[in-house]
Amino acid sequence: MQQQQPIQFDPAQIARAKKTFLKLMIPLVIVAGLFALSPFTTIPAGHVGVSTLFGKVDQNELGEGFHLINPLKKVQKIDCRNKERTLQGVGVPSQDQLTTAVDVTVKWRVDKARAAEAYKETGNAEALESVHLTPKLRSLIREAGKGIKNAEDFYQDEVQVSMQARILEGLQDLAEKGLLIEEVLLREFTLPRMIVQGVEEKKRQKQLAERQIEELKRFTTEQDQKQVQAKAEKMAAIEEAAKRIALADAQAYEITAQAKAQAEAIRIEGQALQENPEIVKLRAIEKWDGSVPRAILGDQAVPLINLNDLDGNKAP
Repeated sequence: MQQQQPIQFDPAQIARAKKTFLKLMIPLVIVAGLFALSPFTTIPAGHVGVSTLFGKVDQNELGEGFHLINPLKKVQKIDCRNKERTLQGVGVPSQDQLTTAVDVTVKWRVDKARAAEAYKETGNAEALESVHLTPKLRSLIREAGKGIKNAEDFYQDEVQVSMQARILEGLQDLAEKGLLIEEVLLREFTLPRMIVQGVEEKKRQKQLAERQIEELKRFTTEQDQKQVQAKAEKMAAIEEAAKRIALADAQAYEITAQAKAQAEAIRIEGQALQENPEIVKLRAIEKWDGSVPRAILGDQAVPLINLNDLDGNKAP
């Protein structure tokens, strides 16, 4: 059995391998060192970067995106997106010495153009809110309440709108501190219990009065309708009476005409009888039934009829 020969390495080859390895490792070490020192940064959307070098703030803000920076600098990413700050139950004294609690919300954001200065003077967005916005807001709310005469006036829409406008105007001073105020909303007013009871009673009385007014209007409408109906019935009755009067007048006129005609006929007949006595005899004959009266009563004269006169014959 043959023994294996030891492997022989060429010193020249070893030297060349070491040199090649060093050439490969040097760039890798450099890249690793660069990554370790972080010579770049990325600013997300809605933010700005504020860089500092040994505590000194660089006034040039870094915009959104990728940036190469001095590895010795530190970068603070300031959130400049819209934010809301809500204070609940803030006491607002009015002129009647009563305190009303109010909830207020402020919509605001950090000014990108002043982010570096704001960070230098105050700090990040949270610091700006606590140091500048909140105290200023509380002060303006109390100041706005001084112009309100009575606590119940806080329920009026125009009062709330006026307060919002005054607070919003007062907060605009924070722009020089790097805060941009977009909107102020007064959400909830909580009046003192005694005022709430008074307001509710006033509201109840108002509703009762409104119902009474509506009832009066309804009653008035019904009375007006009844009056219209009564007037219509009266007019109908008048028209009916007029018709009856007209009919009665017509009937009376007809009766009068008939009476006049009858009287005229009697007059004419009487005149004719006076002028023609023979007609009286003719009428008597027309009424005679042919029998001779058997008795004569009283003083009445019974006419004797000469039959010869009727046929034109005279007695010899």
